[in-house]
Amino acid sequence: MNKKTLFALAEILLCLSFFSSCRSIRTQNYEIIQKKNTKSETLRILQISDFHSNDFGKNEAKLIEKVKAAQPDLIVLTGDIFDFDRPGIKPVQNVKYLLEGITPLCPVYYVSGNHEYYNYHNDEYNYMIEEYGGKLLKNKAEKITIKNVEIIIAGLDDPFADLDIEHREKKFESKEKYRARISDVCTQAAELMNDNVFCTILLAHRPEYIREYLSGSFSFDLILSGHAHGGQWRFPGINGLYAPMQGLFPKFAGGRYDFNSENQLMKKNHSEKESQVFIVSRGLSYQSPGVPRIMNNPELVVINISAAELPPSSLQ
Repeated sequence: MNKKTLFALAEILLCLSFFSSCRSIRTQNYEIIQKKNTKSETLRILQISDFHSNDFGKNEAKLIEKVKAAQPDLIVLTGDIFDFDRPGIKPVQNVKYLLEGITPLCPVYYVSGNHEYYNYHNDEYNYMIEEYGGKLLKNKAEKITIKNVEIIIAGLDDPFADLDIEHREKKFESKEKYRARISDVCTQAAELMNDNVFCTILLAHRPEYIREYLSGSFSFDLILSGHAHGGQWRFPGINGLYAPMQGLFPKFAGGRYDFNSENQLMKKNHSEKESQVFIVSRGLSYQSPGVPRIMNNPELVVINISAAELPPSSLQ
């Protein structure tokens, strides 16, 4: 085989890889062990982030099939689910198909992302989420029961929720107002907390605020974000090329990050009693925004949380 043929084959393989990494949904699984005084079957959470009203088969059939296959106990939508940059009726219609397919499966909770505020349709979006059976978490913490265990789930509206029209168009945001909302949600969660709670979860679209989430007055066991789209382009040894508000080579582009009780990032995943797990979804969007994904498949996140009984000495 001559060099010309080899180069041609390499180009074809590269194009196939590029095409596949833009469109094919992968399911990323994470395992978390909770060392608490509760016994439970494994709780399975499925995270959908940065859907951006994209197309995944007729009436979103391919995406819904993937969600069903995961058999979740709880589904969370972590922002940028709607995107009015999509043509025609797709911004609303595609989300409608998705909600119709997933809300009968289990409880579905939603928090907003920045794109929900770009076109001033956020009230319409909120109504639609509830109309099709989802539940809004607008700067709120709730206690729910799933599989006979209590869970505290809290959610934050995107920082753009604090902006007036002028500042929203310029994409400025108020960190002070967002920090105040984080503090309020932490207070709500603390008031709901008791010894029977199996796990605590915070939904917040923006990963770049992780230090604020960690430094709040309440330590959530699990924090779920999106927004970074996996850094858009990923190559061996590089976990993403660029992410909004994080710039080049973002630290929190996608994946799992474990923090110890001093809010220090641990090098490896741990199951320490005091650790907090931060998971950033690489998101689903491949059509909008228009920059293609490279080596970065659209992603569904599945988190399995199981209980490990504490030794007697730790219960005294």
